[in-house]
Amino acid sequence: MSHAIHRPKVSLLLMTLIIGALGALGVSSALAESPPNPPSRFVGKVTVNGAPATAGTTIEAVIGTTTCGLGSVFMAGSEARYVVDSPALDPGANPNCGTDGAVVTFRVAGSLANETGSWKNYQLNPVNLTVGGTVATPTATAPPAGATATPSRVPSAPASGTGPSQGSGLDLWVVVPILGAALAVSGGLFAVRARNTR
Repeated sequence: MSHAIHRPKVSLLLMTLIIGALGALGVSSALAESPPNPPSRFVGKVTVNGAPATAGTTIEAVIGTTTCGLGSVFMAGSEARYVVDSPALDPGANPNCGTDGAVVTFRVAGSLANETGSWKNYQLNPVNLTVGGTVATPTATAPPAGATATPSRVPSAPASGTGPSQGSGLDLWVVVPILGAALAVSGGLFAVRARNTR
């Protein structure tokens, strides 16, 4: 009689373990990726030699010596405007790019603009750009602490996450043996119950 009382409790416990392990696996998978840091968005008017820049003119956002964002001039009525998203620092995809407060210089068709911006990804950053009659040579600034200077390049698109987590959450190699043991014990209990009911 006592066996009949304990078997449902054991089965309930095993089912709870199985559901818990599956839930932990789902949480671990959800935590394995995190969204990328958002870019810093710069917007404004573009004037070259006192006149609106030509539509399609290239705008580069530069941090140190690295190109950290590209855009082009578009016309909004009679105004030449631009939008450039400068990605956040990501050692794998965007080394030497955006960190809070980093100085951002701008090149308009290769010419250094008179204005600079400050990298902030929690607000819209309006910077109207002006370029005189001569092509300015950009001055090199020191890269952020711990970073190395790299040649200018077009940054890659941000990844959808940072990839699998390393050492956090409940890994698959832990969950699979737990599930296997729980299923084996549960199957043995069902076999014993079936044999006792005959």
